[in-house]
Amino acid sequence: MATSHSMSNQDAVLFEYYTSDKIKEQTYGENPFWAFMQKERGEQAGGRRYVQPVEFGHPGGASAKYAKARTNASASSYGDFLIPRKKQYQAVQVDHELLFATTGQKAAFRKAMDEFDRGLKNLGEKLGKRCYRTQGGAIGQMANSSVATNVITWLDKASGFNLQIGDTLSFGTGDGSGELDAGDTTTVTAVDIEGGTVTVADQLNTKITGITTTSFVFHDGDFNDCLAGLEDWLPVDNRATKLAASFNSLTRSAAPDYLGGIFMDGTAMGGLDEVIIKLTGKVGKYGGSPSHIFMNPESCSDLELLTNSKLRIVAELNTRVIGDSGDVLVGFSGYRAICGGRTVKVYPDRNCPGNRLYALELGTFTLWYTGNDFVNWLGESYTGHKIQPSPTDDAALAMLGAYMNVGCSAPGHNGVAKIALPS
Repeated sequence: MATSHSMSNQDAVLFEYYTSDKIKEQTYGENPFWAFMQKERGEQAGGRRYVQPVEFGHPGGASAKYAKARTNASASSYGDFLIPRKKQYQAVQVDHELLFATTGQKAAFRKAMDEFDRGLKNLGEKLGKRCYRTQGGAIGQMANSSVATNVITWLDKASGFNLQIGDTLSFGTGDGSGELDAGDTTTVTAVDIEGGTVTVADQLNTKITGITTTSFVFHDGDFNDCLAGLEDWLPVDNRATKLAASFNSLTRSAAPDYLGGIFMDGTAMGGLDEVIIKLTGKVGKYGGSPSHIFMNPESCSDLELLTNSKLRIVAELNTRVIGDSGDVLVGFSGYRAICGGRTVKVYPDRNCPGNRLYALELGTFTLWYTGNDFVNWLGESYTGHKIQPSPTDDAALAMLGAYMNVGCSAPGHNGVAKIALPS
């Protein structure tokens, strides 16, 4: 009896290339905050949700009188962020004929398998972008002059990095609120990042009921169902409203700085150097020790061009991320700077919105995840295979899944500044 071609033959090749380090290499590229953030899994990452305790007040009631100290003593203030896991998926499908035609030809076979590389990379990039945004799920906000068009104009051009041609989009009146024409979508046909526009397949006001020139844009399926990013932990837009509302089961308005991070409006300051110096100093006032500065690459270029900078840049950085095997996975370039007597590392990150600058005590942030890795080959644990025959097409199918969320043990040790959008 003839032996049929087995998908396990292809899986053996995949396994050789897709080690845990390979997954990290593919997903870390060009995503420095995502790559540097510590990641934890295990018992704490299992169960229904993650519990992130936070302290926001020391014992009170100290007094010069013994009796008064006894009477007025109060305990430390603690709270728990109850953080649910959030999911992201990526499907990668390769035609069987292509796989069969390239069997035994290593160079060509690797080209066919590059689609799986690209799938890993795309999911990693999306997770890196979400780490800067909100659980509301918005990619960005429109700034159109009209909706009688098939072109979306972004309020922040950096939002264009969130999209690929072929992506399916939905819309809302807010970031995770007011979903428009639920179930109706349009598809991306062109992306102009420098022009700050995206072309879609349909005229907006005829396809999406209720859309306005300032609507929010989402990947289809992400509406109000994404991980909590920096804009959640250190809110800027609608800050007072967000801090007064429940966030992961904790209301933060009682101690907005300690529970919602340190905010500073830098739009009217003299330059980015002044913003960095004042923001790191302000975070230090609350007991934080910022170790990393993250900003959009164009903002970082503006910082470099300051001729009379108050910020002392002492060295260039070439930081390498090392994998479990001890090999270098990926590297990032940045600067080492001295401000307020503190040395910080400054990194451009294209995932960062153009009007944000973050001064982070990086060790306070953790990506909690469950599964074999933070990006998992779905089905591998019980079938032994990373790819399976597609149930509907003549193709090999791999489903990638991530089950995770971001926690912060000390929001008040981190700061965010609103800055002017790059020109």
